[in-house]
Amino acid sequence: MGRDTVTVGIADGLHARPAAEFVRIAQSAGHTVLVSKPGTTAGRGDSILTIMALGAKRGDRIVIEVTGPDEKTLLQSLKTVVSG
Repeated sequence: MGRDTVTVGIADGLHARPAAEFVRIAQSAGHTVLVSKPGTTAGRGDSILTIMALGAKRGDRIVIEVTGPDEKTLLQSLKTVVSG
């Protein structure tokens, strides 16, 4: 399992467009992606509703967990989206 805590660097936070990009990448076949704010219950990273419900604004930290055959590459791609 790959896991990392990332600071949201997108000026407007994880609004619709970057959230949709995050979900598109998270839906990679054979992977499970979980996302949360530190200290909260993780939700599915392949769900736009979950990502939008985080309400992640610039400067917020989120935890991304990836399980699957190429988890390090997928985790890096998701971190790039969140970092802006």
